[in-house]
Amino acid sequence: MKAILRAMPALFRQSLAEMFQYRGEMVLWAVWGVVYPAVAMAMWGVAVHGSPDGETIGGYTPSDFAAYFWLTMVVGHATTAWDVYEMGWLIRSGRMSARLLRPLLPIWHSLADNFAYKVLTLTILVPLWLLVIAVAEPTFQTGRFELLVAVPVVLLAAVLNYLWGYNLALLAFWFTRMDAIGHFWFGATLFLGGRLAPLTIMPDPVQRIASALPFKWVIWFPAEALAGRLSPAAVYSGMVNQLIWIAVALIVFVVMWRRSVRRYSAVGA
Repeated sequence: MKAILRAMPALFRQSLAEMFQYRGEMVLWAVWGVVYPAVAMAMWGVAVHGSPDGETIGGYTPSDFAAYFWLTMVVGHATTAWDVYEMGWLIRSGRMSARLLRPLLPIWHSLADNFAYKVLTLTILVPLWLLVIAVAEPTFQTGRFELLVAVPVVLLAAVLNYLWGYNLALLAFWFTRMDAIGHFWFGATLFLGGRLAPLTIMPDPVQRIASALPFKWVIWFPAEALAGRLSPAAVYSGMVNQLIWIAVALIVFVVMWRRSVRRYSAVGA
């Protein structure tokens, strides 16, 4: 662990330098993280006016929807991970071989890239987030408790999503074309993670399926917790669920990584 802590600052600086080489692409990715929730925010705001009472849908007013989807922007950025799309390219290009020769597992290099992207793009996103608040006028019910749990809730969500995304990416050692699997994963986060709509207003079957999978603890739970729409007991229960899914992800990673490396070596890499 000491070796990892000593190496991470150097990996982070390297990742920042690499990110600067793709500034245009970084901007597009960052802006997309604002555009999609903004469209959903506008869509549900309009839908409220067409509801039977013309004021709410499932207990959400237009300003409540604005607060929820604004928080999904922030949480979505903090928890984003793209290894499921990149791993296949690393293997096909031979870059994974170079990473395997390093004394640190490749996951640490990937983690440095992930953190560098999030830090770098904040310079673009923070002004956009503030602009969305000024235009949409969201209503937050955030209190002292929500502020206290904000960092651990979002951090656990980020770790959870990163680990499960990386576990899924390891399938690239068997299936080098991962685009379809990546799109399936993203689609699941839309419907079962709360990106498309708050889960509480989704049909009961969707809510039951979401409760049995990790997606809801990545986006919906942090967004609702920070918006102040969950009781302290529900927040603590959600954090326990996050920890459970993280523990399971770590076990899956250990098993899959060992098999993945053996698989990689077996084909002559």
